[in-house]
Amino acid sequence: MIRVGIRGFSTRTRVFKISPAQYVEKVKQKKIEDAQFRESLVQGQPKCEPQLLSTHDKDGKPFPLNVELLKYKPLRLPKTYGHEVATLTMKGYDDDDLIRMGEFAMRAAYFLGIPMSGLTPLKTQKRLYTVIKSPFAQAKTKQNFHRVTYARKLIAYDANPDVIDLWLSYINRYKFADIEYSASLVSHEPLNYVDELAKLDEFKLPEAYNGIEDPVAKKVESLLKSDKFKKYLKA
Repeated sequence: MIRVGIRGFSTRTRVFKISPAQYVEKVKQKKIEDAQFRESLVQGQPKCEPQLLSTHDKDGKPFPLNVELLKYKPLRLPKTYGHEVATLTMKGYDDDDLIRMGEFAMRAAYFLGIPMSGLTPLKTQKRLYTVIKSPFAQAKTKQNFHRVTYARKLIAYDANPDVIDLWLSYINRYKFADIEYSASLVSHEPLNYVDELAKLDEFKLPEAYNGIEDPVAKKVESLLKSDKFKKYLKA
């Protein structure tokens, strides 16, 4: 009789290196520390114990506070009414860059007073491209290229349109080149909005367009003042 022994091998680390009771106590302590840190930020100057750049240097400079805060998740303001005013969607090929840019946008929104949602992951797109290796001798040989596109979404609530424009312009100024951004804005108009449009005789461009010799701006102005545009707008 032959006895065969089967052994399993795994490189994964154990989930619990400590006992369950110690793990629960550790999680509770972490929540208490996070709550104390947030309360210190709201009340005044936060208590910061920065690390030194070099443990061997006696005169080493500590990390700045803004660098120290990067170790924590971005703070978020509570919603006032829960009205969605903007949705920012980001797509890219590196999920780490999306998370980094999403946290940057959330931090900017916090200091501008914009309540934000969490960084929500969207559906990941996976595509496979098959092409020939060369058009001559190796035409029968195929090559496969795999591309994965990640996506994240942020929703802004209860903010003034001017503040939203400032927030989006700030993000656009410091955006990553390899990330695609798209924003959809929600505007609230009164119930008599159609009646107010019907009373308008002429459409005027903003004063910022005055004196600009731009053919595109002139074309837009002519379209806005055309009778055909007014006809479809009233319809």
